Amino acid sequence: MWQYHDFSYDYIKVLNMAFSFAVASTVAYPAYFTREMVDIWPKERGGHCTWDNSYRKCFKWQVDNMDMLYYNYFSGYWRWVRTYGFLYLGALWLADNYGMMSNGNETFNGLEVINPIFVESS
Repeated sequence: MWQYHDFSYDYIKVLNMAFSFAVASTVAYPAYFTREMVDIWPKERGGHCTWDNSYRKCFKWQVDNMDMLYYNYFSGYWRWVRTYGFLYLGALWLADNYGMMSNGNETFNGLEVINPIFVESS
């Protein structure tokens, strides 16, 4: 969009990164919280884990005990965003500034795409 319209690259980058971060973090956070429940939460008396150290059993317990607002999926989400999320967004921004996300800029029918193994060899 920034190539054919009057939008700046940074404006489009903010929109794309905000949307991508929102979707990726809301999809991946329940898996992170499940790992936290199994590995980090205090164990029962005698060191016994409630879910027998099984991520599947813990996730199933979350689904079975889900409330109407899906709170058990996203409890602690905003704390995670404050501690790790903004650093992650900053790292993504810098990675794009340094060109780490532009490795797919080869032409569609270029030699690098058609035959990538033998282009550099002589």
